[in-house]
Amino acid sequence: MSAPEDQPNNAPADSAPLKVREAMWRLRVAWMFGAACMHITTGVALNLYATQVMRMDLFWLGVLGALPLMGAVTALPTSYFLARFGHRKRIFLIAGIAYRSMWVPIALIPWVLPQAWWWRALLVLHALASLATHVMSPAVLSWFADVIPARVRGRFFSVWSQGGAIVGLLVGQFVAWLLDHAMSQEALTRTISVAFAAAAVLGVIDFLWLLPIPDVGHKANPRITLRELFREPLADRSFRCYLGFSATRILSIGFLGQYIWLYLFEVVRVTRSTANVMVVVMPMLVAILVVRAWGRLVDRWGCKPTLLVGTVLVLHGAAAWVFVTPEHPWGGYAGVLVSVAAWSGVEVASFNLMLRMSASHGGRRQGSAYLALNSVTIAAAAALSGVLGGTVANWLGRDWSGSLLGLPLTYHGVLFLISSGLRFLALPWLILLQEPEARPTWAAVQYVFAGAFARLRLLVLSPLAVFRRDGAREADPAHEARDE
Repeated sequence: MSAPEDQPNNAPADSAPLKVREAMWRLRVAWMFGAACMHITTGVALNLYATQVMRMDLFWLGVLGALPLMGAVTALPTSYFLARFGHRKRIFLIAGIAYRSMWVPIALIPWVLPQAWWWRALLVLHALASLATHVMSPAVLSWFADVIPARVRGRFFSVWSQGGAIVGLLVGQFVAWLLDHAMSQEALTRTISVAFAAAAVLGVIDFLWLLPIPDVGHKANPRITLRELFREPLADRSFRCYLGFSATRILSIGFLGQYIWLYLFEVVRVTRSTANVMVVVMPMLVAILVVRAWGRLVDRWGCKPTLLVGTVLVLHGAAAWVFVTPEHPWGGYAGVLVSVAAWSGVEVASFNLMLRMSASHGGRRQGSAYLALNSVTIAAAAALSGVLGGTVANWLGRDWSGSLLGLPLTYHGVLFLISSGLRFLALPWLILLQEPEARPTWAAVQYVFAGAFARLRLLVLSPLAVFRRDGAREADPAHEARDE
């Protein structure tokens, strides 16, 4: 007897009816734990672990920065498996728990291995964690697309992102404070190891919290071939344009993260807590303030207009770090924050565009193939980016110096300028991308800047209105009589 058409081809435990509100609530709560894990393992602790504990050289530091993206190559076989056999929920739970648990052996490296093996073990284990992450990604994103109604995805995931940012802000700053108080090398190593082990526990709780949500909408087809699976997405001209955009975007940022931390420690010479404020806390605060507005823009105007506006506003972002100097560390940082605010829009729009493509309602089986092809593109671009950043840094060396507009320029600054230059290559792909449901891009641009101007005007004119009102009261005898 065959399963009903509206039931997913999964285990009986997953055939319970979906309660959308409960599922959305569980997704929000679970992400609080997941965000804590992510911000512990991707912030200042990882950079210090690699540079001060493991003594990793500049080339491999660039590779380490790109590893979380390079693992996306595993999304391709995962997508094929999902299309043939289903079991989305099982795959993302097993792979997700394996990925988060990997931070326990990473934490144990200095305590169980000879020192000569440390940085190599970190690279290998981090690569394995990245592979597990991207085994999970096609399953979980396709599942998200079927759980969250399309009409509210922009707003839901902006609120979801806000909650994670608040948790990450608190957890990240607490870890940075602990690291600032680690006065010896042994204390630093012990603090980071404990933080990574705690992150693993929090990350596993994230996935356990999702267990009651059923799998819905996905139907496997054991006879589907690789050609059938990937024919639809590869025939989609707009999706090919999105792949071009995705590749150039990742090429520009894949190597960047670890070198920003090094720039703040080696050139600007700030404390670990201050560096965490500049790289983690302030960007999170900005994201919390703007992400819901970007989500509304996606729901109202579409993904393409949001991507175009956001991408134009991030072009300068990496180069702005050059103007963050030891004498004036907060001067050029305003330009960085503008870019940070715009990245929220790029991420929200990209995420929603991929969710729209990957939904499997109505028995559509090619949804995860969109995610898989995008993931493979990201992996290739990240690998190239990591090699590019590491090669340039290693070629110039720590002692290289130059100047730009009268400001000293180090090898970090060269990498920042390369990153900003590469971002311009993403714009032509977005211009060619077609999204029939989207409203005109120019109208979205007007909407964004009109809203920003209205808020700025309100901010500036409200105090002036109070002063004018007070002056009128002082000049009018009738007002004075009434006041008495």
